[in-house]
Amino acid sequence: MSVYALSDLHLSLSNPDKTMDVFGPSWEGYLGRIKENWTAKVKPEDTVLIAGDISWATYISKAKEDFEFLSSLPGRKLISRGNHDYWWTSKKKMDEFFSSNSFPGLEVVRTNLVTAEDCIISGTRGWTFSSSNSEEGSDDRKIFEREVLRLGLCIDEFGKADPDHEKTRILMFHYPPLSKERQDTAFTSRMEGKVDICVYGHLHGKAHKGLFEGTKGGVRYICTSSDYLGFDPVRII
Repeated sequence: MSVYALSDLHLSLSNPDKTMDVFGPSWEGYLGRIKENWTAKVKPEDTVLIAGDISWATYISKAKEDFEFLSSLPGRKLISRGNHDYWWTSKKKMDEFFSSNSFPGLEVVRTNLVTAEDCIISGTRGWTFSSSNSEEGSDDRKIFEREVLRLGLCIDEFGKADPDHEKTRILMFHYPPLSKERQDTAFTSRMEGKVDICVYGHLHGKAHKGLFEGTKGGVRYICTSSDYLGFDPVRII
């Protein structure tokens, strides 16, 4: 069994008028490229982490075609929230929706713990770390503070399930947790010593120049934005 990751699929089968052309020619035919690369690499017993921006649909009921496509791909798919996942609702409602519509292999990760072989996985969306400097009580500041709390819940789950830190701890995080200057943030400081691998996405096009990949504070950071990876799932375990 292997663990792969590929975020920011931006599926639009349910909303064909929504395209990724704004991000340039690298996105041409991206749906076919995702399918070709995925099916050539991922086996049914493998797990794929999808850290947000899965579908352009506004409501979960409008995302059926996107989830049908995703469900048809091999492997177990763990999905967490991105900033464009407007369809995202409570975990209970999403689990019920996937079950009632027979979308096998799709599982929601939202501060809960999921096990895959010798790995334990949790996740949350994150937010822009610059929001920590926003005005007290502003919407940005409130979202940032909530995401810091949710990250704490993920770490708590790791500690409960694996108090001796014997398993590989993987965190799914949509926003990049490090600044362009590689300075620590409220997110990275909480991960150190508690998380082994953090997969994140969100960055597209020219923004790839500012991303960080590598190990810092004992945490291995991996950018999994689909266009950054050439729409090809990256093997992380």
